[in-house]
Amino acid sequence: MFGSSFGIISQALEIYRKSLDIHNRNVINANNPDYVQEDPVIESFAPAGINFQEVRRDQNIYYLNLRNSKLSLVSYLQERSGFLENVEGIFQELFEGTGINDYTNRFFQAYLDLMKDPTNEGAKNELINSAKALSDFLQTKTSDLDKLDQSVDYTLRDKVSRANELIRKLFVINKDITISYAQTYARGKDYKNLLDTRDKYLRELSELININIQEDEIGRVKLTTSKGFALLDYTDNYWQLEYSGGRLYWKSKSGPDTDITDIVESGKIKALLDVRSDISRFRSKLSNIATSLISSVKIPRENSNTVYLIKNVSDPTVPLSGYGIDGNLEFYDDSATPPLLTTISNYGTLSLNDLANAINTDPALSSAGISATVINNPDGTYTLRIDLPTANHSVSDSGGNFFESSPLFTGTGARDIKPVSTLGSDLQDLDFAFADTFSDFANTWWQSIKDSVNDLVSDISNTQADTKDKLYIEEALLQSLDRKLQEMQGVSIDREFMEIMKVKRTYEAVAKIVSTIDELLQTTLNM
Repeated sequence: MFGSSFGIISQALEIYRKSLDIHNRNVINANNPDYVQEDPVIESFAPAGINFQEVRRDQNIYYLNLRNSKLSLVSYLQERSGFLENVEGIFQELFEGTGINDYTNRFFQAYLDLMKDPTNEGAKNELINSAKALSDFLQTKTSDLDKLDQSVDYTLRDKVSRANELIRKLFVINKDITISYAQTYARGKDYKNLLDTRDKYLRELSELININIQEDEIGRVKLTTSKGFALLDYTDNYWQLEYSGGRLYWKSKSGPDTDITDIVESGKIKALLDVRSDISRFRSKLSNIATSLISSVKIPRENSNTVYLIKNVSDPTVPLSGYGIDGNLEFYDDSATPPLLTTISNYGTLSLNDLANAINTDPALSSAGISATVINNPDGTYTLRIDLPTANHSVSDSGGNFFESSPLFTGTGARDIKPVSTLGSDLQDLDFAFADTFSDFANTWWQSIKDSVNDLVSDISNTQADTKDKLYIEEALLQSLDRKLQEMQGVSIDREFMEIMKVKRTYEAVAKIVSTIDELLQTTLNM
């Protein structure tokens, strides 16, 4: 009789000791965000005693999915906002006296001051210095954006590599769960450490890319992106991501890889992809400012021997009158008698290509060495340059569209823009007669550049402001979901201490039975 009783009591003590361990483990991990509360399930089999049925894990996978989805969005906004702050730092538009507006304003003001007083050497030097400062600024900021883009590219590769590592680890954990479930089936199916590690990896993976989670009855997970691309099944397969050529690919097991760059919805990987797109857009707008300066800004000259159509056109195959350009071109050679070589009347009826062809095929102009070239400007527009062989040759335009002049900047964009190497000597050859006319041109160029600058600055600030506003809202929603999830599956210290006291008292009561049986046994033996 005593042997059977001791067996039942010993089993009960072991079960209650294990229950105490589980409750103590809950208390120790009360502040662990990836820890899910556990409850020991004990069933009575009177009169045979009690049995440790299982360790119940109070997890709500639905709310875990909601929380991780929101976490993915918040991580996206945090990551993107952080890099946009770096962009703001590059341009410093929020700090007076150091922004791109100041460099452009200084340059055009110097240009207008020189046109007011073309003989002023100080004004010439200021124009040279301000042109160099503006071009240096554009080059430097483009270089800074390139470096930031390279940093984002490196970070993207690292994040994708980490996501692939987490997917592989979750695949291994799925395998381990299968084994541990079989090994602990008779001991309450207690493989808590694997499930906590699994949740930690799921949380980190959600920060990197948006995922949907499905859990089977023993705790293995199946993962897909929000658009349905499989990342992990329960036991057999996992899929990897690849970042190449600025695009994100889902690597198929049996077919071509799929470009998912534009369908990833959130997470740090999506943020970095969008940041690269942001940087590309900002860099393009910065380059537009540079190409506009290179393509448009010119100075009036007396002996440049180059005549330019000052107003650029977008299509060299349509009549110039469509751009409001018309007049009569008269070509002169002052050393000839009579000096008038030829006249091209109503050139507005011609396209830019046709006008160039008319000049190049005119016998009188060809024999004089006068030629015309359609110039494809860096900003995508077109103009016409007429080359004169000597200072004796000249062109008169009744429409006020063609002027002897020369560009102030050279280059193909923001990376290589700079003042022309001959700017100093060019400014000594200003044609004073057209100073007022070119002042009007300069005001038009200035306004166009201002619009481009404001577009760039607004794009940077609005993108950042929109991101921060969304981040503020989504962080509050994430905190709410975290609290809700903690209420559902987090550890309640008060409850755990009460459970510990109950189990402890039961343990002590059962232990007293052992003492009582021992006294009865001793009394029996003494008899």
